[in-house]
Amino acid sequence: MIMESVWDVYPDEEGGASPDSDPPRPTDPQERRKRGRDGDGGGASSSRPDDDVSVGGNQRGSRARVKTAGEYGPIAIASTSSGLGNASDATDLDLAGDLPSDTLATVLLLRTSFPPNLPMCPLVIKSHIYSIVSDRTAVDRQLEELNRRNKVRIIKLSSDRADYGVVLWEDYSRAVDGCKEGRSGLEKGLLDWFLGTLVSQTTHCYVDDSRIDSELLAFLRRRGESRGEALKAAKESCVTLLVRCGLLTRRMSMHGGYWLSIPNIGIFVKSLRAGRKQLAGIVKRRRRCEILQWDLEKMKLPKKTTLGMKYHLRDAIGSGFFDQIETTCGPLLRAANKKEKL
Repeated sequence: MIMESVWDVYPDEEGGASPDSDPPRPTDPQERRKRGRDGDGGGASSSRPDDDVSVGGNQRGSRARVKTAGEYGPIAIASTSSGLGNASDATDLDLAGDLPSDTLATVLLLRTSFPPNLPMCPLVIKSHIYSIVSDRTAVDRQLEELNRRNKVRIIKLSSDRADYGVVLWEDYSRAVDGCKEGRSGLEKGLLDWFLGTLVSQTTHCYVDDSRIDSELLAFLRRRGESRGEALKAAKESCVTLLVRCGLLTRRMSMHGGYWLSIPNIGIFVKSLRAGRKQLAGIVKRRRRCEILQWDLEKMKLPKKTTLGMKYHLRDAIGSGFFDQIETTCGPLLRAANKKEKL
């Protein structure tokens, strides 16, 4: 079944647990230490994102240091057309063709407000874009077009609702390149193939099992693998490497496949969930579930929510949790549905 839009989901993936929610943790202490306690790799994967798995073998190499969001620096806007042969050239933003888009301009603006200390590439959640650009249909359409043109990459977040993150292609390319540190030549070639062939030709936020199997087999045959059992083992090792790098997460769905992801996105999703819960609790304890926006902005969230009050406030406004009412004292925020969870 071919979907028409990147935002389409199957019926069994709507509501309830997220399709890429965390799998059950192992109860055996030794197995838990082996797989990692935090599961802060690529979204739902319980494997550590910086584990090194040799393709076709079990030997571990050195662990790559994951850059923080602040180390990605500003985006250089160039007037050259993008070409996928070079990762740095592939993400140049066409000044004449891209900036007039309200959505892309908003993504560039919101990228600068992403917490710089998080060990992951900068990411903009779609609800933040909705809080600035009122035409949500136009936002969805423009994001879909930018995704097809490899200007951005849309990531499905493993939260408790249908959340999507938007990553500029330049940041996504740097995140993939960061996984090459300490890898073998074959593993670096795999990561280049993943970015330049698989992801660049993917218009959705997931890849099917059949496609990743066929294209991986073709890649391995070009690299010299031709025997049946060895070829199958090498393919499984390649998928394992991409999962442990945090670039793929398994779709917990009857349709199978893998969600595209970024390293350490689980840290962000955990903080996003905790902040939403705290913000909802603050508002719902108020009389009539309403509070002045400037009063709410002065409050502080617990330390475990590293994203900050203003970040969660923008998320709540963009997702429709709050109704904004203009008063003589400033904007009044009222819970749109008092029984709804944030």
